[in-house]
Amino acid sequence: MKNMTMNRTSTEEYCDLKLPTHYELHWLIAYISLALVGLFYAILGYRWWRLTMFITSFSLGSLLLYIILSTQPTMNESQLIGVSCSIALLFGLINILLQYVGLFINGFCFGLILSIITFIIWDIKQRANGSSTSFWLIIALILIVGLLCAILALRFQKFMLIITSSCLAGVCHVLVLDYFLQLSLLLRFVHKRLLFELTATLCIRHWIIILILPIVMLFGIIIQYTCTGRNYDHRDSWHRVIHAGHKRYKTANLKKIRRHYEQDSLRQQIIPDESNRFRYFYQLRRANGDALSSDFIQNVRQQNSTVIRMNNNEDNNNNNTSNSTKTTGVVSTKKDTDSTTTTLTHLI
Repeated sequence: MKNMTMNRTSTEEYCDLKLPTHYELHWLIAYISLALVGLFYAILGYRWWRLTMFITSFSLGSLLLYIILSTQPTMNESQLIGVSCSIALLFGLINILLQYVGLFINGFCFGLILSIITFIIWDIKQRANGSSTSFWLIIALILIVGLLCAILALRFQKFMLIITSSCLAGVCHVLVLDYFLQLSLLLRFVHKRLLFELTATLCIRHWIIILILPIVMLFGIIIQYTCTGRNYDHRDSWHRVIHAGHKRYKTANLKKIRRHYEQDSLRQQIIPDESNRFRYFYQLRRANGDALSSDFIQNVRQQNSTVIRMNNNEDNNNNNTSNSTKTTGVVSTKKDTDSTTTTLTHLI
């Protein structure tokens, strides 16, 4: 009887609707920052996807490291926070530079949230039936759901980035409302149930705060699909960053130039007039940027001029010959000039 009255009084205190009047300064600043991060997740989570992956991996890494290092009795609170944040900063930078690692961690974080929600709902149902929940259930859920969501994030990248950022926005706003309305009673309830400690049952106001999560998540999905993430693909931006440095060192594609020259498309652009064939050779460059030798061009001009002079002399001496002989001389002249131009093109 005494235990029943104690449980009843604790439940009444747990479901008290009075708002808190005193907030600690450092927690106030932390939760205001968390509200801004949640707003960023909901609106620009996919547009600035690298920053999203950094914040997600930094938060997850610092939380896990804090839990692991808290078992050390020689470290105080400030040392725990400093060491965990410094190592998590390096972890976040790695996730930015390695795209697929960041996507994997982002998807795993989404699966972690889903597994915790599933475990809490199943645990409440089991407690209502008077049975206990197994410890291996939460471990199996984290491994199976987390890995499944991580693989889906690698396969459907845009869809999973938008879903994950919207879900994280909902979690952030639920934590902020939980702190300002009831000094993180809901967070402490989840923490105790993960440690399999006895807690009171949830009240109606707790479920109302939890309903904020799907509402904010739906809001983030609509905003990102219709406004900020519309006509935008993160893979294009990633390839532009990778290949940005190669454009300034771009060289001439000689095979493409020769192919176009053989098709007479480049010849008309460089040599518009057949009579002035060697006039524009100073504008051509080799692959390393050096100009063609002026002596070489002068020798080619001399050879071409002698060929033309010899052909003119032959034409003057053979004015009375037949038309077939003239046609043969013109064809030989064109062949000689074309062979000279082809030689220059291969040297370029």
